[in-house]
Amino acid sequence: MNDGDFIELSFEMRAGQDKKLISTSKEDLAKKEDIFDDKKKYKNAVIVIGTEGLFKEINDSFKQAEIGKEYEVTVPAKDAYGMRDNKNIKVVPMREFQRNKINPEIGKEVNINNKVGKIISVTPGRVLIDYNHELAGKDLYYKYQVVKVIDDVKEKVNAIIDMDYTDSEEFTVDINNDLISIQIPENAKFDVNWIDSKFKIANDIRKYIPDKDVEIKELYKREEKKEEAAEEPKPEQTNEESTDKPKDNVKESQ
Repeated sequence: MNDGDFIELSFEMRAGQDKKLISTSKEDLAKKEDIFDDKKKYKNAVIVIGTEGLFKEINDSFKQAEIGKEYEVTVPAKDAYGMRDNKNIKVVPMREFQRNKINPEIGKEVNINNKVGKIISVTPGRVLIDYNHELAGKDLYYKYQVVKVIDDVKEKVNAIIDMDYTDSEEFTVDINNDLISIQIPENAKFDVNWIDSKFKIANDIRKYIPDKDVEIKELYKREEKKEEAAEEPKPEQTNEESTDKPKDNVKESQ
């Protein structure tokens, strides 16, 4: 296998001396080890060998892997998310939380001044935030099995959408000769995250499927006007009707 190949695999990732399960594609294992998330879809992952973000140890292992065989890879902490650094623990004034309308609670993950960290202490007037990655200082342990190498263009496009945005099942992907056409779902049209993801998807398709053009369709339909129910016309009173009827309390002259 080589850089740029799309592979489908089942996996589990553990961290630390106790090898606590952090992530997995297997629903039964997630339930067994009490990390199951009912908002998450558990399914085999699709990885592009050589992409940014893959640890070198994992990437090198993929290149040597055989379909159907199980592999285990260890990534030392220094080569994973780095060692813990006390300089990454900062005191933040309470007014910053008030300005951002955030209620500080121990264990809560927050974004202050475009930096994401976890609150470890709350005292009057100040909050202590740990900006180290939650897996900093921990060795990582991967176990995986390659199910297949993906050659189908549509499957590759769906994998890129999964990697760069969200569930590709909500998108409509059509391949017509040299053109890849992607129709986005309704919920993406008004999602601020879609703006950046759109360019990532287009760039990755051009990078990994270079012999195809790509178009992304965003159709914003006009609002349908609601028809107001027409009022039934009141019957008009004729002159004849108004003169024939005697008025109340009026007697005919004799």
